[in-house]
Amino acid sequence: MTTRGKVLIIAIVVVIGSLALAGVFNRHTPPAPEPEVVVPVAPVVTVAIDPGHGGRDPGGVADDVLEKDVNLEIANRLAELVAAQPGLKAVLTRTSDVTVDNQLRLQLAESAGAVLYLSVHVNSYDDPSVNGAETLVDDTRSQDDPSWKLAESVQNALISATGARDRGVRQQGLYLEHTKLPAVSAEVGFLTSTEERAKLLDPSYQDKIAQGLLQGILDYLHAAGALKEQV
Repeated sequence: MTTRGKVLIIAIVVVIGSLALAGVFNRHTPPAPEPEVVVPVAPVVTVAIDPGHGGRDPGGVADDVLEKDVNLEIANRLAELVAAQPGLKAVLTRTSDVTVDNQLRLQLAESAGAVLYLSVHVNSYDDPSVNGAETLVDDTRSQDDPSWKLAESVQNALISATGARDRGVRQQGLYLEHTKLPAVSAEVGFLTSTEERAKLLDPSYQDKIAQGLLQGILDYLHAAGALKEQV
């Protein structure tokens, strides 16, 4: 065999060996996986919704209409709206016609990690001509307590959504002194007013109330920086 032939054979062997080695490495060395993209999950903000009264406690009563039932209906509608908002979660202190101690209501809210507490009520008065909506802050809260800002946001949005007479934000002795959460009671209308009672029993008006309460919550949370760009 000539020298040129030997060189050609050696070259062919080298090429075949290289291809074989490449095949081995390709079989045993999988391609590096692409880096996983981690999308940060925005924290969930929990709000506590308290349907006032319930069970043995009917609340106000007018023409066989029980306040506790109206409160629960509106609160359930509000909870559905809250749950539909990105970054928001609702916790109800009761979901049916049961008796729940006021202290337990507050404990439920705090244990759920709620950032605010909104109690839903319907008002009553001896004079049937009295009507309108108001939002109450416990009389133990100082003027710089965030409950005031929550009350103002809720009241403004509630009046805007319903067109009810604006009775403003007031202080009153409530059980809400037993929590450090920003806490208010939304008195969304008067059961003892014949005209307003009819509205309070109307599902479409209940939706307006729930929308107003939701907007008040959102306005407060945005102003407090709790939601930022989540909602």
